[in-house]
Amino acid sequence: MSKKSTELIVNGVKKYGPTVGKLALKHNKEIIGALGSINLKKRFNKSDDPDQSPKKAKAKNMHPRKQRYQYYLTEVTPTLDTRNRDELLEYKLEVEQCIRQTKMEQAQDIVIKKQIHEGRIKEWEAILTHIVSQMTIKDYMEYLRLFNNREYQSEYFTGFEADVEKFKKLNTVEQYDALVQYVHEKTMIDIEQIKREFSAPV
Repeated sequence: MSKKSTELIVNGVKKYGPTVGKLALKHNKEIIGALGSINLKKRFNKSDDPDQSPKKAKAKNMHPRKQRYQYYLTEVTPTLDTRNRDELLEYKLEVEQCIRQTKMEQAQDIVIKKQIHEGRIKEWEAILTHIVSQMTIKDYMEYLRLFNNREYQSEYFTGFEADVEKFKKLNTVEQYDALVQYVHEKTMIDIEQIKREFSAPV
């Protein structure tokens, strides 16, 4: 469509739109009667169906990634503290994938849409920050429990038994420095704080 024809349409809507709108409101029964004769009334009745809530209709038309974002915002984020490491890692990987996809779309789209994608990326990054933060805290607390009680069975680390075994092998007087380094690498918590809370075995 050329620029000239687009301008004509826009000018026509500006000029005649209010008049047409007033006329339609004034003669709505006649218009609906005419539409009924060509079988369009059914469509309007379906859209006015009280069983179909606007939220359901909106969710049906929502982009899958936007639906997923809403799920993370309302269902996942509030319950992060009850999740095990396997679930948290799965959430982290999915959110990172959503961020990558949005960045790829941003690189391919026009300038106007880039700002929209930038906002979406920030929203996903905020969720990712929550997930990573919760993983760090829970990992650290589980390592601390394992350090203080060699018989402790961690349900949080289900599926990551190799990490637990490695930690238990390092939990000796001779391997204390390696243990501190291991906890630091896994959680990125300051080494001095780790040394204070994981007091060296006597």
